[in-house]
Amino acid sequence: MNKKRSICYLSLLFTLFLSSTTIAQEMKACDEGISVLDIQAYQMLVNIEISEADVAAYRQLLAGCVARYQSFSTGKRNEFLRLLNTLIARMDEVYLRVSSEGLYRPDGSSGASHWRAQRINEIKQEMQRIYIALLNQRYPLDKGWGNTFVSNLYLGYESTDVDGFTRYGGGRFGVGFYYQIDGALEEKGQWGRHVFGDALLTNSAENSDGIVDDAYEVDLNFFAPYAMGGNSKGRWALGPVVGMKMKKLNGVSISRWKYMAGARLARSSDLYLEGRYGKSEGVSGQRIEVRGQLPVMVLFNGDVIVGGALNLSTDDGASSGDTMQMYLLWQVNFLDVLNVY
Repeated sequence: MNKKRSICYLSLLFTLFLSSTTIAQEMKACDEGISVLDIQAYQMLVNIEISEADVAAYRQLLAGCVARYQSFSTGKRNEFLRLLNTLIARMDEVYLRVSSEGLYRPDGSSGASHWRAQRINEIKQEMQRIYIALLNQRYPLDKGWGNTFVSNLYLGYESTDVDGFTRYGGGRFGVGFYYQIDGALEEKGQWGRHVFGDALLTNSAENSDGIVDDAYEVDLNFFAPYAMGGNSKGRWALGPVVGMKMKKLNGVSISRWKYMAGARLARSSDLYLEGRYGKSEGVSGQRIEVRGQLPVMVLFNGDVIVGGALNLSTDDGASSGDTMQMYLLWQVNFLDVLNVY
């Protein structure tokens, strides 16, 4: 394998990973859930003597929900955006009715109606501003940990460079899950237990000294974060990770196993960097693996993700089976598949 090219790829991946370290300023959380927006909006619209304090309180509630927006699951984000859109239409309807009351009165609009219409319009404009901003900035980079259980569908492409062989490219398809046993990360203090895994159609590179071919892969991992930092939107987790992987190579009756352990630094289930040490059956020597993943944008209710892995032999003079893998995939939560638009 071209070592300079491997170092270049890893440097690029590490740079992209570090670019995610911007942490948003903490704001009051929308602790009661986004549904409270609907209730408070209704109370505001039926309040004949709506005051500036009412407007300020509702703005604070909006700000709290926006502050937690990135930690919502994809489905909850869409729910929040749909609710904002509905509330904007409702506010606009009431504003038009109240502001036109003077057209049917000989003495014109009353002072109370005028101020009520103005304050409803202020909230409507604030909602519109937030709605447009969230639509234009729906990036998964800093979405946080979200729900305790997530199941995803993967569709993408991967490129593999194997020592002594030409570059291999092919599809990367499969399903995955991530389960936070102790609940959402921001709710359980300074440690946790996470289980995650995948079932993929990928390639046989890391288990092959010969020609790279298609392979079926199933893996299971355990992650125990013990160090965390940041706010509830984007909390870093650092801790030991262990895992095992089974690969069934195309045209080979037996399965190959990989056993590895190491450390994982993560900001969400999809944004991480880790190093592992262990054994891959089918290739010589103990192995070191460095891998990472970075969500870059939202597309059709799913996340576009780039990632890579470098798997190397630790034996002196042994390089057979060294692999460099890069991939680009689209990931969508199973619960959101039917809502893709």
